[in-house]
Amino acid sequence: MEFQSNFGPAYALAICRLEPGEQVMAESGAMVTQDAHVQMETSATGGKGVGGLLKGLGRKMFLGESFFRNTFTAQGAPGEVTFAPNLPGDIMIYPMQGQDLIIQQTSYLASATTVEIETKWGGFKSFFGEGKMFWIRAFGQGALALNAFGAIKTIEVDGSFIIDTGHIVAFEPTLDFKIKRVGSWFSTFFSSEGLVCRFEGKGKLFIQTRNPSEFGGLVGPKLPPRSN
Repeated sequence: MEFQSNFGPAYALAICRLEPGEQVMAESGAMVTQDAHVQMETSATGGKGVGGLLKGLGRKMFLGESFFRNTFTAQGAPGEVTFAPNLPGDIMIYPMQGQDLIIQQTSYLASATTVEIETKWGGFKSFFGEGKMFWIRAFGQGALALNAFGAIKTIEVDGSFIIDTGHIVAFEPTLDFKIKRVGSWFSTFFSSEGLVCRFEGKGKLFIQTRNPSEFGGLVGPKLPPRSN
């Protein structure tokens, strides 16, 4: 399998080239193109059975996560599949070599099927960090495609580091984090600087240069109302 990112950092496209029989998994709706002989199958990411399915569906709807993921298989010949996120920005191909990576839920785009993707609730503190701030744990071997709103910057944390919660893409689990408020409630309200994430430890932190929530708040009021 060959995974690469082109046309970044503004409008990146992930290109995955598969050998016969190889598979790649992606978020529902992420596929842009695929060769005609590449077969796609859709699977739910909830629990097993009807009860687990409904429980997982309810949870995913609450979190704003995509409940389904698609698996693409090259049938009988090499094939190519391309993926893109909803928002304009960069795509980083991260090589998984047995280590873990904690990913902000909306930053996962695609991965080799040899990479395990586990939904991991970030805790009650994360809920107040960004409203929909939940983590995905990735582990195993293979290529992993992460997307961002804007460009992706890698930060080598060694000690303490503070970042606005809306700019987190992913981080290594050697880093611990706490959500904290910037200044007083007065300054939080009037400065538009709300809650931040304080990382402690040593490891890599990947951030996006734009905040999708802030962008949505700016653009949303200017859009015409939806017609029923």
